[in-house]
Amino acid sequence: MNDLINIKVIQKDFNGDKKRFVNARELHKWLGVGRVFANWIKDRIEKYDFVENLDYFKVLPHKELKQDESFDLPKLANQKNKRGGDVRSIEYVLSIDMAKEVAMLENSEIGKKVRKYFIRVESDFKKVMRIAISDPKIINQLASKFSETRKETKDYRKDFTDSIKKFVAVKNYGTYTDMLYDFLFLEKAKEYRKLLDLVKKDFTRNYMYEEILLIIGAFETGLSGEIEKESKRLNRLLTKEEFVNKFKEFSSQKNWKVYQKRARSIMATYDEELRSIKHPKLIDYKKEFSQEDIQKLIG
Repeated sequence: MNDLINIKVIQKDFNGDKKRFVNARELHKWLGVGRVFANWIKDRIEKYDFVENLDYFKVLPHKELKQDESFDLPKLANQKNKRGGDVRSIEYVLSIDMAKEVAMLENSEIGKKVRKYFIRVESDFKKVMRIAISDPKIINQLASKFSETRKETKDYRKDFTDSIKKFVAVKNYGTYTDMLYDFLFLEKAKEYRKLLDLVKKDFTRNYMYEEILLIIGAFETGLSGEIEKESKRLNRLLTKEEFVNKFKEFSSQKNWKVYQKRARSIMATYDEELRSIKHPKLIDYKKEFSQEDIQKLIG
């Protein structure tokens, strides 16, 4: 049953530390509380002396909290909706410690299981954050299948470079790689390496997250096939300009916009959370760092 519980836990900066938080309404749903949410949460807060802006925070419904936004939020109660009618309901964000205590207060079997779930999630977060502090460069290599993925994508990379060698007249491998990186996450290889403070012997892709390696590998493999087909259609090597046009045509496909957004989100979110690195060009792609991300990192 514990494995079936899936309550979203997010990590945010709070008073200089990284803390974990839970949406109280979601917790209420999982606990199967037979009371109206607003009455239940207010009762728990008053009866057990939980402190606002320490144990919990009030926010307007559907307000998306940006990752770098402070939790020193104004009181948002009693604000009217646009129709000027009913008072808008308030959402409560709980610290994970409060969430664990609230779960136990239900004195039920599901309450115990939810508490154990939070303990496991908190442990996973702390494990990853300890490694991130001690050796942030290799945090991406925590993924259980990283070595397998890295080896697999080396083959994809070879297919790509072989395709250029066989079917493109101008062999500017670095330029073509920069085109790919720039398309996916708005940075050329040198920019990325500088942010990560990599030295000459460090292979760039050894420090990329597993999901990004897979996206790059899929792109290179697909583009290789398109290059080969175009060269055979023309019955000659492609010029650099023809390669660039084929790249633009291939990357304009709708599915790559989805992968592009995902790659940018991973870079912006994971690197800031785990490596204290901000990608200036990717600020708008940063999202909440959650236990789903932690699970992708530790497998």
